[in-house]
Amino acid sequence: MPNSRIYIQRLVDIFSSVKLNNNDIEEKITVHAAVGRFAFFYEKIRNLVDYKDEHLIRKAAILRILRRLLVMEKDPHVLAEHLVRELIAAGYLSNGTLPLSIIEEVAWKVHKLQVIININAGTDSHVEWLKAITSVEIEDILVDSTREKGLVSFLYDRIFKSISVRGMEIETSILQLQIYLACYRAVVNADDEILGYKLLRAFLPEWLSPQSWINEPRAIAERLVAVERRIKKQLHHPLALRFQHVVKPWAVALNVLTIAIEKNSGEVSTLLNDQTKLDIEIKKVIDKKYATTKTKVRRVTARAVLYLFLTKMVLALVLEGPAELFLYQKINLFSLTINLLFPPVLMFFVGLFIRIPGIDNTKRIQSALKEILDEEAPAMRVISAPPHRSKSAKFGLTMTYFLTFILVFGLISYTLDILSFTWISMLIFLFFLSLVSFFAYRIRLGAREYLVIDRKITLWNSLVDFFSIPILSAGRLLSKSINRINIFLFFFDFIFEAPYKMFLQLLEEWFAFAKEKKDELQP
Repeated sequence: MPNSRIYIQRLVDIFSSVKLNNNDIEEKITVHAAVGRFAFFYEKIRNLVDYKDEHLIRKAAILRILRRLLVMEKDPHVLAEHLVRELIAAGYLSNGTLPLSIIEEVAWKVHKLQVIININAGTDSHVEWLKAITSVEIEDILVDSTREKGLVSFLYDRIFKSISVRGMEIETSILQLQIYLACYRAVVNADDEILGYKLLRAFLPEWLSPQSWINEPRAIAERLVAVERRIKKQLHHPLALRFQHVVKPWAVALNVLTIAIEKNSGEVSTLLNDQTKLDIEIKKVIDKKYATTKTKVRRVTARAVLYLFLTKMVLALVLEGPAELFLYQKINLFSLTINLLFPPVLMFFVGLFIRIPGIDNTKRIQSALKEILDEEAPAMRVISAPPHRSKSAKFGLTMTYFLTFILVFGLISYTLDILSFTWISMLIFLFFLSLVSFFAYRIRLGAREYLVIDRKITLWNSLVDFFSIPILSAGRLLSKSINRINIFLFFFDFIFEAPYKMFLQLLEEWFAFAKEKKDELQP
């Protein structure tokens, strides 16, 4: 089929557009190099004890700094300046590139957040949600994402007529919204906070123009509570994952095309209009991505192991030895060694057995790319709604799931008992098994970023799922619960970070003062 000139030209425009900078003569925000090195080192250490996906680390840093500064500083302009300077010093933003005027934009976002919080219209969790949304909004100001937004809109426009739902009544507006959210998730790996901000802009446009309500904010504050519920309902739609699964091949194809175009940035139009050359470049990108998958897995695995060791393993092992000594008057060195070696060994084998997708996956990506570049819309994909179950069927399945938990953890506990594990060492082993398995599962998902063909259903896969799902579910619950009481994060955020950042601020001011004095010595 002939390629559509309209869609190809749209892609050319997306990749050829350059954000004009009309502030070249404006003074830029700079941070002293020495302060930057101190801050950068601190962030590296801090991120080891707060595991986040790499593309979400900057947003998490904005939220963390914002939370601290909201307690310490009331002036939104001063708060905004400290926030931006801290992000530059830590290496999250380039030094000497952002204009001073951007601080005023950030200050407005901070100010409206402060005003809404002071209304006390919602619960503490609502306030935390607002802070998270504001961190996304601030990142949107500080980091240009025009291209990403353009690609998401492009993909949505190409496929929104090619997806339908069977077995569930769904309004056209909700169907289109879910497809758009799936495009955002798949193309830029957006989390719920990023998508929540996108929906807030749509559901409450007044949020973007605070000047119209900042003096009488109660009505907006009260509406925000209802809007949050509406947003979360859409983010947790029962078909959300199925939409994302259907969209993924097209999104992967578009991301591969993005990389190929960036490698040939000077000839975007030529590449898109030459099918033979495009196929060659796409194949090169895919092969390179496959080759670098294991390198990425090893890096992420090492980071996850270090995170587990610093935040959980040390604590558990410190408890295991003294507890056994107190209760049994001796330490079981065998179980202690197993609990010490088990997490890194499991992580090692996860990385070892990551499989690189094959030629069938490559062909599926190439096919998906042709679909979104072709003149005709992609062929219709039908999403099947989950089957309707009676209350008795739901109860039976829930009980079966519960019994699976008992069976799996019972078998493991029985095996450990044969190996002379005490109940303390058993608990620690099960703790690590669940937690590390969950982290390993997340790493495997990351390694399947470019996998677009479905896994074959075999007896072996079904057995693995049967025994692994209870462990993974327990690990997910433990991960969420423990993060709330992470004593290492408490130390960094509430004991160490505030005085450390104050020290860096004073250091920055001293360097500026010293420069002024040096300038005064000039004839």
